[in-house]
Formats: sequence, structure tokens, C-alpha cells
Amino acid sequence: MTDPDAGPGPDAAEPRPPAGGPADAVVVDAGGAAPAVADAAVADAGRAAPADAAPDAVDATLVNPADAAAHSKLNWWDRITVWWGGQPPRTPRQRGRSRAIRRGVLAGIAMIVVGSVVKLPLLMLSPGPTYNTIGEVDGEPLISISGTTTYPTDGALDMVTVSERGGSTKGVYLGEALAGWVGQSTSVVPREAIYGPDVSGEDVAQRNDQLFTLSQSDSIAAAMNELGIPTEQAAVVTVVNGGAPADGIVEAGDQIIAVNGTKVATSADVGELVRAGEVGDTAVFEVLRVEEPGEDPTALTLEVVTEANPDPIDPDAAAQPYVGLSIGMSFQAPFDIDFADSEVGGPSAGMMFSLAIIDMLTEDQLNGGKHVAGTGTIDPAGIVGPIGGIQQKLLGAKDAGAELFLAPELNCDEVMGAIPDGLTVVPVETLGQARDVVEAWAADPTTKLPQCGEGLAAAGR
Repeated sequence: MTDPDAGPGPDAAEPRPPAGGPADAVVVDAGGAAPAVADAAVADAGRAAPADAAPDAVDATLVNPADAAAHSKLNWWDRITVWWGGQPPRTPRQRGRSRAIRRGVLAGIAMIVVGSVVKLPLLMLSPGPTYNTIGEVDGEPLISISGTTTYPTDGALDMVTVSERGGSTKGVYLGEALAGWVGQSTSVVPREAIYGPDVSGEDVAQRNDQLFTLSQSDSIAAAMNELGIPTEQAAVVTVVNGGAPADGIVEAGDQIIAVNGTKVATSADVGELVRAGEVGDTAVFEVLRVEEPGEDPTALTLEVVTEANPDPIDPDAAAQPYVGLSIGMSFQAPFDIDFADSEVGGPSAGMMFSLAIIDMLTEDQLNGGKHVAGTGTIDPAGIVGPIGGIQQKLLGAKDAGAELFLAPELNCDEVMGAIPDGLTVVPVETLGQARDVVEAWAADPTTKLPQCGEGLAAAGR
């Protein structure tokens, strides 16, 4: 039996420090009572803390000096990790992984900065809005016909558009281009392939507006030709070259009545009359100009001092007078056909404009009240020409709910493999073929129609 009043014998174990206490806590003297300092360092687990103790006080005996020194040496990345509630790396493997993550973040930040300031000469093409050519735009009919008999229409004959980024700003930022390359519905192409290297944003906008206006005129001519209705023709200015002698004097859309007192009937007449003079002569143009849509034209007399042609056909020939105008032919029906503003540019809506005019002037509904879309340029003879962005236009038509899509036959290489599920795509070469296809499909959507790569024999005309 052990005497409770006696000290521990030689074989007795040393008292252990309290659970949770420091490993080097003061040990009770084997020969007697513990020093007073031990009582201060070792707390009774069952005893409450003094009432006047600070609630957030830290016992100095519980701080690991090595941890404090390590924390003071943390780099900025590890400090962020700790700030977010994580643990700083302690092992070589953890430190290596931290360095890799840190480098990745820095590289990503650098890419974002570079991507937002570096501009590349590229264009981004994505699906744009669709416009029902027999419907309305902002509450107004897209096409209105007056002065003759028209018939009710139903359904949709959509013209489709491409949303273009980079044309008017001479390119896109690197970050935008990277996002476009990854996106499934966006194409990234060189800007120069479409607009050339020296074309400004203002030139792009002006050119698209001019081409859109010209496509409206050509669509009237093609529709009238298809319906056997005669038209009136006039020579009109389609492009005024920037910096040319006529720039700021003559405007695109001006109808030329006469040059130097001689009336003109064709676009060729204008050039011949200008070149008949000498370099430095004043060419006098009599024109009709429409200041605002729907207003009567104003008769104007414009004077332009000619210069030597900077780009002659024959460099060895004598200098020829030059004013810097491109002239086209405008076609007018024997009744009024007006187009609403739609904030769209370019010539690719021509075929759909012609189909809409035909639908409004014929008793039977061309599309049978169904949803048809399409794209393609048109010339006065009714020839359908190729366009750009066909793949984006297919996606836009499908998203708008179209079931049948008319595509220029010359775009077939781009169409094949890009047709959205549920959309029937038929290639056409002429307005007559397009009209036949729509009528046949409206009568029976299951009818056999030509496909890209199969030829157009089934399309009729």
C-alpha cells in the first residue's frame, strides 16, 4: 500500500501535462510540491476562467513561434489564399501547385489585358435579326404599294441578316476574336477579304446603304419583269468616291437627268459625256434629289471641276477627265413601291424583296401563309447572286421559326454540312425558280425539292 502522504517512489511515473497543454509544461518536482509557476501554467479543466479575463486573449504558451515566422514570410498569393479561408502551402508539392496556379492566374490576367487593347483586322459574323418582307418594321409596312390593286398576305417571307462586328471599326479586339473562334454560331474572317485594306468605317456604312438602296430598285425591276409589267429606268449615282472632285457636291441616290446639257438614258451615257471634255473643265449635272423619303424630288444643277483620272484604264493614253462617280440604273414601276427604314445594309435582301412584291400583287398567297426565309442578291433580269454569311443566316432563319429557306445556288458549297435540323434548304438561280419552289412547297411541304449538289432540274425555271 502506498502512503498518500509520502512522495512518489523511484518507480513512479512522472505526472503528465494536462490534455491540450504544451509538451514542455513545467513538471512537478519529484521530491515535493510543484512550484507556483506550474499552478499558473496548468489550468484545471473544471475551473471557469476569471470573470475579468479578456474574451479574445491568447495564452502565450499556446502560440507556435515557428508558425508565426512562417506566416510573416507568406507571399501575396498565399496571403490571398489565407484571406479566403484556405491554408498556405506547407509541403514542396503544395508549394509547387501554388506556383503553377499563381502563374496561370497571371497569364490569364495578361491575356485579358492584351485581348482588350490589341485590335486585329478581322470581321466577326453572327446571326442577325430577321425581317418579314410582307410584315411590318416598327409599326410600318416594310414594303408598301399604292396606286394599283394589292392582295392580302399571310405568314412570313423573311429576309435574314448577319450581325457584323469589325467592319466599321477596322477590326475586332483579340479577346473578341478568341471568343468568336470558340463560338459555334460565329465566324471570324479577314476584314480585307470583304472590304479591302483602305476602307474606313464610314466608307463601309455608306457603301452598305447604297447597295441596299440599289437592291430595292433591282428587286422592283425583277418583280415587274416576272409579272410582265413594264418599268421606267433612270441613271442614278450609286457611289461617290471619297476625295474625288464630285465628293461633297453630288450625292449617292441623285438621279442624273443630263450632263452638260445633254440628256442621259443609260449609265454609260454619263461617263461618255464627262470624258468628252478636257481635264479641268466644269461638268454640269442636272439631277433630281430626294431629300427625305416620301418627299417629291428637287431639281438641282451641280457643277464639278474635272481632274485627271488617277487610275486610268490605259496609263499610256492621254489624261481623261474624272469626277469620281459610279452610275447605276434605277427602275420604277408604274405605281408607287416604297420601302421602310430597317437599319439594314447590303444587297442580299433583293430576292426576298422581289418575292414580297410578287406576293402583294398576286391574288393567291405565294407562301400559303407559311414561314419562308431566304437570301440572295437580285439583278433586273431576275438572276439570284451569292451572298456572304450564309451559315449565320441559316441559323438566324431557323431560330426565327422558318421551315423553308431559299439559298443562292452559288452558295451551295457553304450550305452543305451547315443546315440546321428541321430546316429545308433549296438552292435557286433565278427569281422564277424561287417563286416556283415556294408555291410547290406551300402546296405540299413533303414534295421533292432540289438540294445542293443535286442540280436544279426539279426547280422548274
